[in-house]
Amino acid sequence: MLEKKFWNEKMETLNREEVERIRLRRLRKQLKYCYTYSEFYKRKFDEVGFLPGDIKIWEDFRKIPPLMDKEEERQSQKESIERFGHPFGIHLCCPLEKIVMAKTTGGTTGLPTFSYSFTQHDYDRWNEGTARGYWLSGLRPGDRVLFCFPLSGGWAGSIVKTPLQYMGILCLDIGAETPVEKIVEYAKMTRPNVLMSTPSFAETLIETYPKLTGKPVSELGIKKLLLSGEPGVAIPSIRRRMEEAFGGKWTDFLMINSEGFSSSCPAEEYQGLHEVALDLSIWSDDLIDLDTKKPIEVKDGAIGEGLITSMNREGLPLIKYRLGDVIQVFTKSCECGYPGPGNRIKHIGRLSDRLLVEGVGVFPIAVRDAVMSFIPRVTGAMRIVLTEPPPNITPPLKIKVEHGPDVEPSQLPDLAKEIEERMFQLYRVRPKVEFVPPEALGRVTKKTPMFEEKYQ
Repeated sequence: MLEKKFWNEKMETLNREEVERIRLRRLRKQLKYCYTYSEFYKRKFDEVGFLPGDIKIWEDFRKIPPLMDKEEERQSQKESIERFGHPFGIHLCCPLEKIVMAKTTGGTTGLPTFSYSFTQHDYDRWNEGTARGYWLSGLRPGDRVLFCFPLSGGWAGSIVKTPLQYMGILCLDIGAETPVEKIVEYAKMTRPNVLMSTPSFAETLIETYPKLTGKPVSELGIKKLLLSGEPGVAIPSIRRRMEEAFGGKWTDFLMINSEGFSSSCPAEEYQGLHEVALDLSIWSDDLIDLDTKKPIEVKDGAIGEGLITSMNREGLPLIKYRLGDVIQVFTKSCECGYPGPGNRIKHIGRLSDRLLVEGVGVFPIAVRDAVMSFIPRVTGAMRIVLTEPPPNITPPLKIKVEHGPDVEPSQLPDLAKEIEERMFQLYRVRPKVEFVPPEALGRVTKKTPMFEEKYQ
């Protein structure tokens, strides 16, 4: 039998006109549902002077300002705890007993939010949208996935892996908090052909596996790398190093607050993340300006903050939700031939992480991308050193960088100048680079920190 090209060919191969018809119909139904069954959304729509019936065309919807952000979501949860004794928020649109899965965000910036909580309908919707992205990334029934995202707390330990079972894929889940030597022992025993983890964990495995076994990590036979949560895949030198070490292909994915279903394709050159479920959620087609919060034109290369809106979701739908992620949108067709009508997306960073150096905005991910492009003369490990509270930074922007093991001390001044000049050319910000020895910044199996805060 010929392998199917798409997880859901009917929905993924619709043309843009057909998608827009489905979207507008589902959007109007979702807005009416939220206004009818949620005290929070009724209040919000009344405040901004829009009623669901006012949405006749797409442009009508774009005129609506953001309705919710993470802090408002937390306040909604606090109110529901106080008034109703449950933590799901007054934006809950269904009877409480219909919620069958309750998962939270990690809570690293405050009270965890229950964005990954589902009714059975929403759980099936999540698996469907995510499966489309996983299929595009190359996962297939019969694969054996070594799942090394953190298992304890938060969403990743269970929500990201449930679509694997839905697709008929074996998930070998052993959390990133497990000692690396135990993970290596487990991998040698189970012989996975796929690794799902952060790039930081994959890097740790590359460095640690030879020390533990005397053999390169490619000996494991992992041919597919689905690595997410950190930058790197868009940098040719980093992607090449990772793929050569494992002997596999690196793709990434992003399903943001259980919406915005998107994955990268296996194209030789990284093309960004393809949106694969335009019938289930809105994200990159609803861009606002980073500062004014006004709608901006969605065209090839546009940069803005994407607003999330759910469609066909019954428990905790998100409407015009500001998560604070800055994205660049590409509307042109991809060389991989994926026919979906969705945009491609490059995740630039968190708006809350943006640093302003003499009025010039720069994101930590961009700084790391620039530094990592100098591998192997640097290890790739770096920290932005903050001596004052962000976002306004007194120049120069200080960066601590691990130099490569084969770099002589006499070569460091010239290397620093190269990195500083690259940063200035790319972002009009000239940093000050301080070098430290290899592994001086430590290694993590979870998400690598970007900042070293010295002002606290």
